[in-house]
Amino acid sequence: MFSDGPVVRLLDLAVSVRDSAGRLSLDTELRRYVRLVRGDAVARWNCSPYAAAGALELAADGLGGAPAAFREKAVRAAGDTDPAEFLRALAKALREQDRAGVAEFSEIPLDGWEFLETFPLLFGLDALLMDEPGPVGEVVGTLLGNEHPFCTELAAGYAGEAQRARVLFPGAQGLRPRLSWADREALLAITATVDDHMQREH
Repeated sequence: MFSDGPVVRLLDLAVSVRDSAGRLSLDTELRRYVRLVRGDAVARWNCSPYAAAGALELAADGLGGAPAAFREKAVRAAGDTDPAEFLRALAKALREQDRAGVAEFSEIPLDGWEFLETFPLLFGLDALLMDEPGPVGEVVGTLLGNEHPFCTELAAGYAGEAQRARVLFPGAQGLRPRLSWADREALLAITATVDDHMQREH
């Protein structure tokens, strides 16, 4: 609990807000967290925001016995507040944001850490395309070929992220505001490449 998992993730968000000198809002970052978890079946099944709030309270109760690195992070996030009380307040705020429901992207744009966690494979393609420019379908096809026959998880990941991006951002620009190459046609090319690979090789 003190080295990985939702408590650490939420505390990291609180630290980033504290360090932003007012640029970030804790409520907004918590709403992004809720949206990310509520939008992913595995994350929701494993640890809902409500359960994460309970873990924060448990961490507050056991803060005295936590590793030094965690206690230091809690102090940093809490500022002038008692760290244990801050963790309890963070739990309360998370429950409130969870009850508020999932924020629309028109209300809170997909950005920063949430974008990286929502589309990690597409973000990784960005670096590959900068190093080795070329049609995105060909790049994905090469990646799948390199992993074949143990490529099903990777194939499902690329297809799932590309399809999700097309559904969430159906316009011609797709994800281009965040990834310069990821317009609708490029996202379609990824799903088509995965389909072709699975039909030919499996």
